[in-house]
Amino acid sequence: MPKTLDAVKAKEVVRIVEGLSNASFRSVLKEAAREGVIKDHKTLRVYLDLLVAGEVLHVRTRDVGSVYRQQIYSVKANRPKVWVGLGILRRHGLNWDTPLIDIRPTLTDFDGLVRSRSFEAGPMASLEDCLADEVNTDAKKNIGTISLVIAMISTKKVDLPYLLRRADQMHVGKAIRILFRRILEIVSSNRTDLDATAFLAVRDRFLRIARQYAQTGLWKIVEDEVGVGDLALSIVNRLTESDVIEAASKQLGVVG
Repeated sequence: MPKTLDAVKAKEVVRIVEGLSNASFRSVLKEAAREGVIKDHKTLRVYLDLLVAGEVLHVRTRDVGSVYRQQIYSVKANRPKVWVGLGILRRHGLNWDTPLIDIRPTLTDFDGLVRSRSFEAGPMASLEDCLADEVNTDAKKNIGTISLVIAMISTKKVDLPYLLRRADQMHVGKAIRILFRRILEIVSSNRTDLDATAFLAVRDRFLRIARQYAQTGLWKIVEDEVGVGDLALSIVNRLTESDVIEAASKQLGVVG
């Protein structure tokens, strides 16, 4: 079974199911193997279960006189559904005691689905998808959750290319790139009027993360690319040193 699922294969499985008149598990496996999409039955089961959880496929069972009921698959939707929101960010490690613990479904693509993780309500979006979504939501509703995005990206390494690609798709790509550069500018300063313990803790954590990005050449996509969209620019441009350090130090547990 693959450690990382393939969005193209997930989409191909949906196509195969759609092309079969009675898409039993066996018939899907036979066709997927014939086309060279998936040959292992355990791997196919993982993809089918994920597609059902993401509400792209529907599965029903029927009695065929065997010990196990036969599963029949059909296409339910052309876009997957995942869950986002601050409740999901908590599951990704958000260390804030906030009453805002909403979770909400949102449509995504197959890249977003294969990066999701299972939880009670269904597939929960990846950290990167949640962060891009939260910046987009704050830009439209001005609810102040940019602080939670700062808390996560300044203290936790993310899949930077994927995050920025998602941000571009949501028209917050320019804002998130500026946010990364702003955090680096703040923590690289030799002077601060803020609590030294909090500042140094945030500085140490983010500089280590930024160094990892730089060593793999990924920081170039923050520095060299402009990014797509003007959403959230006004929010990011208003951020002060205090906004950044307080958000990150709270995530680190340095301040309450």
